[in-house]
Amino acid sequence: NSLTDINSNFSALNTDKVEATTTVTLTNKRITPRITSATSYTTDTGTSLNCDTQDMFIVTAQAGAIKFNNPQGTPTDGQKLIISITGTGAIAITWGTSFEASTVALPTTTVTTNRLDVGFIWNVATSKWRCVAVA
Repeated sequence: NSLTDINSNFSALNTDKVEATTTVTLTNKRITPRITSATSYTTDTGTSLNCDTQDMFIVTAQAGAIKFNNPQGTPTDGQKLIISITGTGAIAITWGTSFEASTVALPTTTVTTNRLDVGFIWNVATSKWRCVAVA
């Protein structure tokens, strides 16, 4: 029966499908981060940060002091956020109230024209982006 063959083949095709409501182990797959990049900001970057649509925020040639306001969105426990800043010199950095230090301090300046990477993990206990790495 050709209908039975079609249903059988369709079922076989669905075994590798990832759906929103199923639990599937992914092997040898890459998750591409959602990245927003900008050259420089002259005002606060708060409206540019949204943890619902971004995993990484890159500023490539910051010319003046920069402030990262609290990101928009609804983060989940353990969610990661990376902010990378390259200044045109030593640039002052300030952070909104939803960022916190851990055993790693929040950086306050870039170092000359070197790229500064700052890693955060959402801490549901404090409702803050916890700084876990600076490089």
